[in-house]
Amino acid sequence: MSLLLCLLMMPSLVLPMPTPPKPSQELALQDEVNILLHGILQFGQALNRIYRATEAQLDEASRSLGLYEQTVVMLQEDLGSTQARTQELERSLEEIQAEEKSLELQAQGAGIALKKVMEGHQVLQQRVEKLQGALAAVVPRNTQKELEDLKLYADKQSQIIWSLMGHIQRQQRELDQQRQQLSHIRERLQAGALPS
Repeated sequence: MSLLLCLLMMPSLVLPMPTPPKPSQELALQDEVNILLHGILQFGQALNRIYRATEAQLDEASRSLGLYEQTVVMLQEDLGSTQARTQELERSLEEIQAEEKSLELQAQGAGIALKKVMEGHQVLQQRVEKLQGALAAVVPRNTQKELEDLKLYADKQSQIIWSLMGHIQRQQRELDQQRQQLSHIRERLQAGALPS
C-alpha cells in the first residue's frame, strides 16, 4: 500500500504544483473603481457640507445686511427729523431775535421819552418853586392855593414818571435775560450743527 501511495504521489512530484491563480486585471480594475467611487462619495459629502455651511453663512450675512439697512434707514429718519427740529429752532431763534430787537427799540424810545419828560418835569418844578416864592408876597391866598394844587399835580406826575422808569428798568432786565437765553440757544444750535 505504501507503494501505491508512492506511485500516486509521484506524478504529483513530477508535475509542478498548481500555483494560485494570478489576480486578473479585471479584478484590479474593479478595486480601483471601488476606491475611486469611495473617494468621489467622500468628496461629494465634503462638498455638500461646505455648500450647506456657505449657505448658512450667506443667510446670516443677508440677515445682518437687512439689519444694517434698517439701521441706516432709521438713522436717516432720525437725521431728517433732527434737521427739521434744527430748522424749526433756527426759525424760532430768528423770531425771538426780531422780537428782541423790536422790544429793545421800544425800550430805548420809551427811555429817551421818559428822560425828556423827567428833564421837563424838573424844569417845571423849578419854575413852580420860583413862581411860588415870587408870588407868595404879591398874590392873594386863593392863587397860592392854585399854585399848591399845581405843585401837588406835578408831584403826582413825578411819581408816575418814577413808576414808568422802574417799569423800563424791569423791561431792560427781562431783555437781558432773553439775550442770555438766546445766547444759550445759539450755543446749543452750534453744538448740534457741528459734526461728531
